[in-house]
Formats: sequence, C-alpha cells, structure tokens
Amino acid sequence: MRLFIMACCILGYSLFLIGCSTNTDSTACYAAIINYKDQQYLGANSVDIKQYTDIQPVGEIVQRVDAGMYPPEHLMSNAVDKGTPVFQTVDHHLLIQQLNGEYQLFRQTEIEVKS
Repeated sequence: MRLFIMACCILGYSLFLIGCSTNTDSTACYAAIINYKDQQYLGANSVDIKQYTDIQPVGEIVQRVDAGMYPPEHLMSNAVDKGTPVFQTVDHHLLIQQLNGEYQLFRQTEIEVKS
C-alpha cells in the first residue's frame, strides 16, 4: 500500500512538471480556465472539430484576466482572448478555436464557482 501511494505521488508530480515544462518565459505554470455558467472548465488537448457533429455556439469570451488570476465571472478566461467564440459539445464540454485554426477542448470540472 505504501508503495502504491508513493507511486501515485511521483506520477502526479511528474505530470505537473511535464505540464509546466513548456512554459519557458515564466517561473509559474497556470491552468487554462473558462468560467461558464459558474462552472470551471479546464483546458485540455487540441481536437479535430470533425469528430463533433453537433456543437452549439454559446457566446464569446467577454474578458481575459491575468494568467495567475481565477476568472470570476461567466465567460471570462485566464487563457483565451476577449471576443473568442465559445462552442458547447453534446457531452457539455466547451470548444474554442485557437489562432492556428485548431480547436481546444475545455472539460467541465466538479468545482462550482461562487461569484
């Protein structure tokens, strides 16, 4: 049991380091977050938009806050620029189009945001 806990800790720390290793211009690493209807959505991988047959536009980012700041209100983000259209998938994830034309998936977390 002790070995299992140690392995989980090492794995978690390794994933954290991998996620932050691409951030060379800053000493900190922050998660990409969108606040949508008082729910937190975390940025995930880029996806092929063709795999989503039914996406609905739900608005656009109203304000981009600093990377280290939590977006406090609906359709604010700490990683997505103001004016970026936001789409919702059938499975209730969010999609945004990146500058390179690819789409980034944002997955809903269990954390409810209190404004």
